[in-house]
Formats: sequence, structure tokens, C-alpha cells
Amino acid sequence: MVDLMNPNGEDTELLLMGPGESERSWRLNFDGFRRSEPKEKPPRGLHDCLGVLGTEDCVAEYYQQQVEMLEGFTEMDALAERGFLPGMSKEEREKTARSETLAIRISNFANMALFAAKVYASVRSGSLAILASTLDSLLDLLSGFILWFTAFSMQTPNPYQYPIGKKRMQPLGILVFASVMATLGLQIILESVRTLLSDLALYTIRTWSATVLENVNSLVGRTAAPEYLQKLTYLCWNHHKAIRHIDTVRAYTFGSHYFVEVDIVLPSDMPLREAHDIGESLQEKLEQLPEIERAFVHLDYEFTHRPEHAQAHS
Repeated sequence: MVDLMNPNGEDTELLLMGPGESERSWRLNFDGFRRSEPKEKPPRGLHDCLGVLGTEDCVAEYYQQQVEMLEGFTEMDALAERGFLPGMSKEEREKTARSETLAIRISNFANMALFAAKVYASVRSGSLAILASTLDSLLDLLSGFILWFTAFSMQTPNPYQYPIGKKRMQPLGILVFASVMATLGLQIILESVRTLLSDLALYTIRTWSATVLENVNSLVGRTAAPEYLQKLTYLCWNHHKAIRHIDTVRAYTFGSHYFVEVDIVLPSDMPLREAHDIGESLQEKLEQLPEIERAFVHLDYEFTHRPEHAQAHS
């Protein structure tokens, strides 16, 4: 039993851990941090209506970020201890996938029947309003076809032509459909200047243009958010007690998922077999995260060298 001083200046006692608990003593542990009870906010004035953040709002936002970070660390602890993420079982996921497939098929058949009825009504009446509704149904059919085609492509892998899979078909399909939507919106602007007094066309262009930019970022290798990198670093450090240092943790977009590169430092005298097992098990653990498609773990014995694959500055 050891006497310690807590942050409030009071003496506390720390019980020595038994043999089973000493195995986890090298891991980072955030069990001592607890979320305080939320306090009732005072009534706000005009600045709250204008969207201006006050001092209390900034403090609340900061603590909310800390709570989310601790929740992410707890998720990483669950993965490290159980070897899998809590959630639906494989049978439940397959049942959900079948239900979604059935819903998509029903939606496509309904859209086809509705489109045929609107085409007939447009020809018979010659109404521009019905014609516009017919084009809207045509776009629904087009989006359904693109989603079906991308899903079918991802479910039919070809390891010879696509050695790392075809999961990047999804953002590519969304990119194609978003480009069509943005082009049609631009055409509406060029041909219907008077309708610009209403925001139907401008909203469509703005929304789908933002979708285009989002999917472009997912294809050019944009880095993950700092909060997600914190979770990965936490998982890597708690992976094995032999890890001496974490040199680099990178996560960048490659389609709709992330590629992860991790550099860890192990003792220089560690046998190759043991070092390989540590790196391989960390790679498998990282690839269990749903956001990660591939993970690469680099083993090193020191961290004073320059980073690998450093970008050349012109």
C-alpha cells in the first residue's frame, strides 16, 4: 500500500496490484476519469439567437470533446481485450443486408412503375410540371441503378485485376451521379433564369457540388481527423508492453475507407519471430476497425531517423 497525493491535495492510498493486474500496468488507463454531472444552463440572450458562442459554450464544447475522446479510448480497450468490436453478429449483419437488398429492389420497381405512369401522363397532357416530375423520377432510377451497380461490383471481387478489392467503387459511383446532378442543375440555371427567384436549382447545385468535393477528398488521400488519430495511437500503445515508442501514426482516405501506416519501436535485441508476431497482430487488430481497409505496421528499433517516405519540397 502506497500513499499518494490526489489533485485536490488530499492523501489517498494505492493498493498494490496482484499478479494478474500487473500484466496490464504498462497500459494507459483512463478508468479514473469520470464525466461530471451536467449543470443546467442559464437562460441565454440575444447572442444565443445570433449563433455567437459565449465563454460557457466554449468550455462546454471543450469538455464534450474530452468525453468523446474517452469514449473512443474505451472502444479501443474493448477491441484490445475482446479481439473484436461490440455490435451485431455476422448472422445479424447478413439478415440486415438481405433486408436492405429487398428494400432497394422494391424501391426500384416502384420507381419504374411511377416513371412509366408519368411518361404516359406527360405525353397525354403536355404539362411542363408533369414533365419536370418525370425527369425527377428518371434521376431516381439513375441513382438506384448506380447504387446497385456499385454494390454488385464491390460484391464480385477479382483478385487478379483488383488485388486490394473494389470498395472504392462506391465513392466513384456517387461522384458520377453527383456530377450528373450538378450538370443538370447548371442546365436549369442557363435555360430558366426566371426560376432563379426560387432556390430549387441553386440548392441542388450547392448540395451536389459539396458532395462532389467530399468524394474528391476521399480519393486524393486526405488525412483522418485528429480525434481518430488519437484513437489509433491509443490502440497501438496498448497493444503490447514491449512497444517502447510510437514513431508515426498516419490514416488517410483511399476511397470510402482509410489506409493506416504505423511505425512502432521495439527493443533492438528482440527476436525476429516475436517482433513479427507483435506487428502482425497489431495489423490485424487495426484492420478490424470498420473505417480501415488496410493497415501497414513498420517495425523499428530507434526513432531518431528521418520519417520514411518524406515528401520532397520543391
